Amino acid sequence: MRINTKKAAQILATSTETIATVLLIIVTILNLTQVAGRYFFNTGFSWTEEAMRYGMIWLMMLGSVACIFRVEHMGIEMLETLAGPKKARFVKSALYSVASIFCILILYYGFPLALRNASQIAPASGIPMIYPYMALPVGSLLMLIQIYLSWFSGFEPDDEDDVENLEDNSNSGAS
Repeated sequence: MRINTKKAAQILATSTETIATVLLIIVTILNLTQVAGRYFFNTGFSWTEEAMRYGMIWLMMLGSVACIFRVEHMGIEMLETLAGPKKARFVKSALYSVASIFCILILYYGFPLALRNASQIAPASGIPMIYPYMALPVGSLLMLIQIYLSWFSGFEPDDEDDVENLEDNSNSGAS
C-alpha cells in the first residue's frame, strides 16, 4: 500500500504542477500582450488583467498541491528544524492536520460560494465567475487528497531520489 500511495501522490503532484506551468505560461503571454499593446500600439486589452488574476488564483491553488508533495512549504521546514529530527514526524503530522482542517473549511465554504456566483459574469473578460471561484474548492480538495496521500506514504519525499524521480518524470513528459 505504501508504494501505491506514494506513486499516486507523485502522479497528482506532477499533474497539478504541469497544469500550473501551463497556466503560468498563459499568464505570462497575456501580460506581455498587455505590455506590448500599451507601449507599442498605445492600446490595451481590457480583459487581460482579469484573466491573469483568475489564472494566478488557479496557479496558486494547483501549485500548492505539488508543494505539499515536495514538502516545500516554508513553515513546515522551519518548525521541523526547531523540533529536531526525532520529533519531525510529529510536527509534520500536526501541521498536516491543521492544513487538512483548513482545506476542509475552504472546501465546505468555497463550493457553495462558487455556486452562488455561477450566474455572475466578469465585467471586462466576460468569464463566468464560477470558474475563478471553483479554484478554491477544487484546489482545497486536491490539497486534501495530497495531504492524505502524504500521511499514508510517510510524508515522503524526504530523500533526494524521490524528488529527482519526480523531476525526471516531469521532464520526460514534456519531451
